[in-house]
Amino acid sequence: MGRTPAGIGTAFRYRDALAQGATRAGIRRAVEEGRIARYARGVYASGTTRWDEIAAAVARLGGEAVASHETAAELWGLPLLGPAPATIQLTRPRRRTGTDRYPGLTVHHAAVPARHRTLHLGIPVTTPARTAVDIARVRPFRAGVSTADGALRLRRCHREHLLAVTEDCAGWPGVRRAREVAGFADARAANPLESISRVAFHEYRLPRPVLQAEVGGLAVVDFLWQEYGVVGEADGMGKYVDLAALHREKHRQENLEHDGLVVVRWTWRDAYRRPDALAHRVGGVLFRRGWRPDTRRPDPAWGAGW
Repeated sequence: MGRTPAGIGTAFRYRDALAQGATRAGIRRAVEEGRIARYARGVYASGTTRWDEIAAAVARLGGEAVASHETAAELWGLPLLGPAPATIQLTRPRRRTGTDRYPGLTVHHAAVPARHRTLHLGIPVTTPARTAVDIARVRPFRAGVSTADGALRLRRCHREHLLAVTEDCAGWPGVRRAREVAGFADARAANPLESISRVAFHEYRLPRPVLQAEVGGLAVVDFLWQEYGVVGEADGMGKYVDLAALHREKHRQENLEHDGLVVVRWTWRDAYRRPDALAHRVGGVLFRRGWRPDTRRPDPAWGAGW
């Protein structure tokens, strides 16, 4: 009976399996019996899950290739803003820079020091910090913040790790933006909606709110501008799953307003599609409560029309 490639990992290359003692007949039989799946010419995996697909892609490239960028974020469970690329994202440590595209794969060429790589779910992958920095380098600022906030919130890494990676990648395209993302990231942002909301406030130069602030010893609010008595609540889809939850939230808001606070609410649609309008609306409330923008810099006309 020919040997099958059992025990050589979730994904493998045909020639490596033969070198480790498997036989052609054994591999063929394992495919026929559904115990392994063929993903590409000479590349197999032990199953058909998404993780097997990613592992097979890494094995297909061989060498020191690792899952990276959005694919690494998927493996680590980090949030992404907007749809992920249709292709599996890998990085191959090469001296040259640039990106190659193959059917189902996008291959980035960049250095991957040992401290930037690890194994997760049995798959070679960039560390959470390197993953967040890569995404911040290639995606817009608010997308980078969404992922970096998630990395900190989920305790996948610390800010110091993000900053250390940006130092390792000094001079790379997009690293300046990644360094800004690392400095701005905040573990207290509870979800991507809160992340992109605070980016909108930052970009339109509103005063920085306190995140997840306790008010009156009873309520924890998403955003608090304590000096101006303004509370911000980012209402994501499904936040109020039933009528009872809606009533509790209504009672909670009434208590906040009874304490003299103004409550401003917004949704994902507001923050994602029209961050300028969201910032303008919140800025208007703050303006009416006494906030004034820094007149030493050009700012939106917060007082106009209010």
